[in-house]
Amino acid sequence: MVLLAASCKKDKDMERATVIDTGDVARDGCGYVLQFEDGSQKRPKYLPSTYTHDGYKVKVKYNKDGEGIICHTHPTNQFIEVIEIVDIKKDID
Repeated sequence: MVLLAASCKKDKDMERATVIDTGDVARDGCGYVLQFEDGSQKRPKYLPSTYTHDGYKVKVKYNKDGEGIICHTHPTNQFIEVIEIVDIKKDID
């Protein structure tokens, strides 16, 4: 029971997200973005290859510094915030 309580505390600052493959950056995509439960999308500066699977459920802790990019999504362009991942793991809950 103590182990369970410790693992819950560790995850308390993490947010649930789904990895979305928006397509190759060289071909008008935005690469991999994280879609959070509130519907917002954020693009990690670096996403470990272990997590580069469309539809993959993760828990993530991140820092943001106000950076962003314009992604060329059909039919309009979209501003997506860029984040730096502090911790990420598979969401098994």
